[in-house]
Amino acid sequence: MLFGAGRSRDPHAFAVVRDIVEVVAIVAAGIWAFYVFAYENRIKPSLADPNVDVSASMRKLSEHNGLIGVGLDVQFHNVGTVRAHFLGLAINVYGQRIVGSASKKAPKPSRLEYEYAGFYRAGPPVPVYSIAFITQLGDPKSFKDMPLDPGGTAKYERTFYVPQGQFDLLTLGIDAPYTKFEAVTVPSRLDVNSQGKANILTPPGVWQFKATPVTALDIR
Repeated sequence: MLFGAGRSRDPHAFAVVRDIVEVVAIVAAGIWAFYVFAYENRIKPSLADPNVDVSASMRKLSEHNGLIGVGLDVQFHNVGTVRAHFLGLAINVYGQRIVGSASKKAPKPSRLEYEYAGFYRAGPPVPVYSIAFITQLGDPKSFKDMPLDPGGTAKYERTFYVPQGQFDLLTLGIDAPYTKFEAVTVPSRLDVNSQGKANILTPPGVWQFKATPVTALDIR
């Protein structure tokens, strides 16, 4: 008989090892499931910054009684992974005259940007239409609210009028601050200057979409 032959393995020890391996496998599977379903799908997206995109258009509708009717369409899209709650909204439309001018010497281009308008100039922008408000999150006394869930869209459609022959170009500006923190009020205030332009004043560090022009329309 060979040395060591005839020894049998301890079935109890084998069962213990097997149980340990099964427990480790179950724990590892649980950790992986938590990572995928809880962290990747819930916790990680909730840590991201809110992200709102805006698209807009203006179109000439009619001419009557010395006025031009203009249709305005604005859409807010939440392209992020967390809820965006607006503190307020200000939409301003500006009118400008476009007039011819003598040819100007082309400016020296920079390495990153260049624009040359040699035979015309635009007059100063004049506010012709504005709509603005503060939401409940910006001021609890407000009756308006504008939360936007991930993938959600909010639309605004308006018709306004400008005098015929007074403006050639209309441009649209939007000021829309928002936040993902909804537990407390973020003090916000509506400010309107003497010309009728509206702005939303908020504390520093608030996310916002703010751009002019968002879109433009030639109404000649």
